[in-house]
Amino acid sequence: MSDGRRHRRYEVEELSGNVLYTSDIEVLNISIDGAAIETKRRLELNREYTFKIKHKDEFLNLRGRIVWAVLVSRLKKDSEDIVPVYRAGVKFVDTLSAKADALLSFIEENRIRKVESRFGGIRFKLADSGEVKLDMPRGYEVKKLSLSGMLVETGYPMELDAHHEIELFISGNTLRIAGRVAYCKENRERDSVSYDIGMEFVKIAENDRELLTGFLETVE
Repeated sequence: MSDGRRHRRYEVEELSGNVLYTSDIEVLNISIDGAAIETKRRLELNREYTFKIKHKDEFLNLRGRIVWAVLVSRLKKDSEDIVPVYRAGVKFVDTLSAKADALLSFIEENRIRKVESRFGGIRFKLADSGEVKLDMPRGYEVKKLSLSGMLVETGYPMELDAHHEIELFISGNTLRIAGRVAYCKENRERDSVSYDIGMEFVKIAENDRELLTGFLETVE
């Protein structure tokens, strides 16, 4: 890993995080305060996720908290097979100022009819929600850590040079980092398979860098 040549790496224990994978979702209805959505993967209650809504050739990033979730069934297209899907209610937590204006503009341009009136606003169905995406987390365990990267263990492979948004949990804080996959090695032991992944930190906010620096000082 290139970060090992630039900064000292420390072996750490009981440190984890998530790699965020962008996934398409179906929006059942939406308002300025929240939405009802459908996904192929289970969402955790009370967890905040990042939603990406494409509007005028740009993506509007919104944070939303899951307030309810249920498992439902659906017939697979062109088949009689039944597949599980999840429906969830989202409460947006950062629809202020410019973000609110952009979201209202998106709803107005894509709505097809009013669904219902409720406290906090009117819900609308959309003509097309294909440009709404969700960052889904997949966990990892940290083995080595430095100021510019880390070596982690995962249960899934990652593509070399792929860029991902990363969550790193340190001392009760969630650091949000833009990372690049610099290394991927498969490890097989009897019937189990794991992967050593080298992540290079491409971009990290200054306050998150300060938290990371302080943590590494305690490790040292």
